[in-house]
Amino acid sequence: MTRGLDYYEVMGLTRSANDIDIRRAYRRLSLKYHPDINHEKAAHEEFLRICEAYEVLSNPKTKGFYDLYGEDALKDGLPDGKGGLKGPMYRFNPEDSPKAIFQRFFGTNNPYEALEALSSQFEAMTSEEPPAKGKNKVYPLELTLEEIFHGCLKKVTHKRKVLLFSGEYMEEERTLTVDVKPGLPTGTRFVFEGEGNKTPKKEPGPVIFVLKPKPHPRFVRRGSDLVHKVTMPLHHALIGTSVEVRTLDDRDLKVPIADIVRPGSTVVVPGEGMPLPAAPHARGNLILDIDLLFPTHLSETQKMLLRSAFFLPPPTEQNEEQKKALRDYEAAFKHELKGWATVFKR
Repeated sequence: MTRGLDYYEVMGLTRSANDIDIRRAYRRLSLKYHPDINHEKAAHEEFLRICEAYEVLSNPKTKGFYDLYGEDALKDGLPDGKGGLKGPMYRFNPEDSPKAIFQRFFGTNNPYEALEALSSQFEAMTSEEPPAKGKNKVYPLELTLEEIFHGCLKKVTHKRKVLLFSGEYMEEERTLTVDVKPGLPTGTRFVFEGEGNKTPKKEPGPVIFVLKPKPHPRFVRRGSDLVHKVTMPLHHALIGTSVEVRTLDDRDLKVPIADIVRPGSTVVVPGEGMPLPAAPHARGNLILDIDLLFPTHLSETQKMLLRSAFFLPPPTEQNEEQKKALRDYEAAFKHELKGWATVFKR
């Protein structure tokens, strides 16, 4: 950055300016010269000078030092009496500092968002103050996944207090109807204005019911998806199987698993999740979260058979004795009376 800046002149201030004056000047000038708003070539450099001036003058420590010793001492330091300099006290990074300063001041890096916030604040200051309202009363609306899946009209009751002119309170029970559309997301708020506690000097506030799914024995909701936990024996994970799932709309879904399943695997079944509120005929996904069940013990014979399976030569490399042994083993395995293939299916 160029030396020889008069920070007060950059901000259009006198040296008697206070913190409020400095903040007002930065608010006005930073938005005027922000390069995303002002596309003139000189605007970017002016914006950097404004940010540097504000950062120095808004900090009492750097402002006081600058007022006493000037810019060079602030950036280079003061003589230490030994031929060197003590300092510096301040460094401005033109790449990062302006963004950080603007973000701290306005709470956003977007100048248009900052302008919108200022406009809203001004509108709030100049508009008429609305009548005072009572506090919000918030209740959970706990529904089953089936109710959320299909949608429902839910009757809910709540009690509110009514303050009479005599100073006595009367309790009143109110019944409301909540219209739950299919697939509404968790946390959806159903607002009933004017259903809160009543007092003579305040309008009743709203009663709010917040959608919350009840725990389900088969599914956990994850946005528009349904997650189903599957515990799969290791042999099914290796040779394939099918998983049967009872859906929320009472269908028996059979999901084939043909690929080898690894620990932590998931299988996604498109279109078998929750309805999408914006497109009720479309649905999220069913996600099978698979947990592998390993055997707790293997006999020596089982270990030998596993080794033989993993190291079995391909058919083109098997000799006649190996082929005959395999045929004999397969026949014994599948024998209707003496085989054990039916046990394997479990």
